[in-house]
Amino acid sequence: MSMNDFSNQNVEINNYQTLTTQQRLLQSNRTVVAASSAAVTSVLAGFPFDSIKTRMQTHYYKSIMSCVRTTYAEEGARGFFRGMIPPLITVSIIKSVSFTIYEGSKKNLIEHYGFSKDTLPGLAKLSLVSGGVSGAFIALLSCPLELVKIQRQLEQVLLKNQIASGQIPANEVVQSSSWRAVKQIVQRKGVFGLWSGLGCHSVRDALGTSIYFGGYETMKRVLSSEGSSAGPMTHFMSGGFCGILSWLIVFPVDAIKTNLQKDIMMAQPKYTNFWNCAKSLVRKNGVKGLYRGLNVTLIRAFPIHSLNFLVYEQVLKSIPPSPQLYK
Repeated sequence: MSMNDFSNQNVEINNYQTLTTQQRLLQSNRTVVAASSAAVTSVLAGFPFDSIKTRMQTHYYKSIMSCVRTTYAEEGARGFFRGMIPPLITVSIIKSVSFTIYEGSKKNLIEHYGFSKDTLPGLAKLSLVSGGVSGAFIALLSCPLELVKIQRQLEQVLLKNQIASGQIPANEVVQSSSWRAVKQIVQRKGVFGLWSGLGCHSVRDALGTSIYFGGYETMKRVLSSEGSSAGPMTHFMSGGFCGILSWLIVFPVDAIKTNLQKDIMMAQPKYTNFWNCAKSLVRKNGVKGLYRGLNVTLIRAFPIHSLNFLVYEQVLKSIPPSPQLYK
C-alpha cells in the first residue's frame, strides 16, 4: 500500500468514527439493505405474474389471457395478489440471506480455494459455485413459505373443484389467510409437512440461483467497458438476461415442484415422488406440459430481475462500505 493509499484510508477511518450509530449500522449492513430494497420492489411488481404462472402450471387454461380473464371474473383483482403479504415480508429476509451467503462464498472461495475473478471464465466459475451454495441453503428457508404461497394462490381454484365434486357444500363460507393455510398443513401433515417437496425445491433453487448469479456476473463483465465500472443500464440488462436464462433452464423442475406442493393438501394425492409427478405430467400433456406457464414467466422475468439488480446495485452504491472492508 502506498503512502497516499494509507493516508486516504486514515481519512476514511476518521470520517467513519464521526458517523452516528445509525449510519455505522447502515454501512455494516449495506448488502442486507440493498437486497431487501430489491426484494420488496420485485415482489410488488411481479406477484400477479407469479400467480398466473402457478395457476397455469397446475390447471388447464387455453392461454394467458384466458387465465387472467377467468381469475378476474371469479376473484376480482384480489385474485392476482392472493397470498402476497407473507412473501412481501419474508422475501426481504430470504434475499438478504441469499446475497450475504453469495458474497461470503465468493470471498471464501477466493481466499481459501484458489478461485479468481480476474478472467471471465474464472468469474463465471466463481459466481456459479457461490450461487449454488446460496441457493441450496436458501431452499431450507423458502420451501415452507413457497408452499403456503402456492396453497393461497390456488385456494379458490381448489375450493371450486371441491364444491363441484361434492366434497364440501356450495354455500359453505371458507375463511382464507396465510396463517390458516399454515395450520391446515400442520394439522394434516405435521410440522415437517411445511417442508414437503424440499428435495425438488432444493434442486430448483441450487441450480436456478447458480445460473442466476453466474449469468448476471458474466453478462455484467461482458457489457462493461474495459477499465470502467458497470452503470445502471448494464445492471438492468444483465439482470434481465440472468432472469430469463435461469428460468429457461429450471422451469420444468419448478413445474414439477409446484404440482407436488399443490398435491400435498389433496385428500388423495396423485403423486408419490418427483419422478412419478414428472412422468404423470409428461404422459398427460407431453413434454410441453412441463413448460406450461413459461411464457408468462418469461414476460415477467426480464423487467422483474432487471429491477431487482438495478435497485440492488444503486442502493449498494449509495451506501459506502465501512473502512474495515477495504483491502
